[in-house]
Amino acid sequence: MPDQPVVLAFSGGLDTSYCLVSLRERSRRVVTVTVNTGGMLEAEMGEIEARALALGAESHVTIDARDRLYDEFVSHLLKANYLRNGVYPSCVGVERMVQAEEVTKEALRLEAAAIAHGSTGAGNDHVRFDVVIRATAPEMPIVALVRDESHTREAETEYLRARGVDVPEKTSSYSFNHGMLGTTIGGKETYGSTEYLPEEAWPLTRSIDAAPDAPQELTVRYERGLPVGCVFPGELPDGWEGGTGGGHRLLTELNKLGAVHGVGRGVHTGQTIMGIMGRLGFEAPGYFILLAGHRELERLVLSNRQQSLKAYLGGIYGDQLHEGVYYDPVMRDIEAFLDATQERVDGEVRLKLHKGNVVALGCSSVFSLLEATRELGSTYGHGSSLWSGDEARAFARLYSTSAIVVNAAGDAGRRAREAGDR
Repeated sequence: MPDQPVVLAFSGGLDTSYCLVSLRERSRRVVTVTVNTGGMLEAEMGEIEARALALGAESHVTIDARDRLYDEFVSHLLKANYLRNGVYPSCVGVERMVQAEEVTKEALRLEAAAIAHGSTGAGNDHVRFDVVIRATAPEMPIVALVRDESHTREAETEYLRARGVDVPEKTSSYSFNHGMLGTTIGGKETYGSTEYLPEEAWPLTRSIDAAPDAPQELTVRYERGLPVGCVFPGELPDGWEGGTGGGHRLLTELNKLGAVHGVGRGVHTGQTIMGIMGRLGFEAPGYFILLAGHRELERLVLSNRQQSLKAYLGGIYGDQLHEGVYYDPVMRDIEAFLDATQERVDGEVRLKLHKGNVVALGCSSVFSLLEATRELGSTYGHGSSLWSGDEARAFARLYSTSAIVVNAAGDAGRRAREAGDR
């Protein structure tokens, strides 16, 4: 349907601005779609729409997908305690799945001729977009000019400026992706492995030096593994609008609070979906605050075996989601497991934010294994009424059996080997 529009996933950044102008010069009708998955103010959404129309879009659609992103994706990452390679919370990576699906729904509604996105061929996003589009609209053509024509950011900047399009200097030097979980940052320092991003490259968090000397304490309340609100021991922090609720609104408020105290800043180096190595900066203050509290509460209410298996499956779940695997049924299986593990993860955790750190001060829960231990008459390091001294001695003796057997086998083997050598 060549007379039908191309639906472009539009962020207003350099790559998607280039795609819009280039498609219009190729005489294509373009409808731009921005999916709000957090990280931007309402005024910024209006600016994105105005930019799209100014650059030639036929019309613009804004879709609010914050609730869905949090309920279906972020909630399970938090339950999984997921960090990519133990460092990176995937930030905007998981948001691409929701964005791509919502853009595809709009394209199908409009009976579009194609779906376009501005992802490069060197990162992960182009795979995520393509996988979602092909899974939900297999016959829909995909237009990815930056990837397919191998454009550089410098060439795109020159192309747009030659046509009178304003490209801020900072935009051409650094690439920013803002989302509910946080922000990712790419620039010349991240192309190699030795340089750290300069202070001006961090859009949200303060440096440790610039963070307040006075710490901020707060208590986060969790129900079935998810944060449902937080309270402060004194006055509310300046600018706090989080109220007592949970969901993405609490995460957004904690992003702002944590940023003031330098929480959640880092650089991640790891292998991409395409198999090459990549490096990026990230800021995710709110997620790191909630993660610290969630982990501390789980230590109090879950058994060692639960925590061990959950860490394994949670890592698999987060990695698969980060790499664009969402539609495989195994993901629903792991989600069901993660949900089941959170039945007892109810309680409150006291946290302290200070100079880039999140310190768990203590927590309480009606499902506390520590309280159950005390009520049964046992205190670690002091004694227990659950067994006698003779029973403890017998247990320790039996527990050493495995070590005795292994050492005996090793001694026998060495003697046999020495005899054979002679």
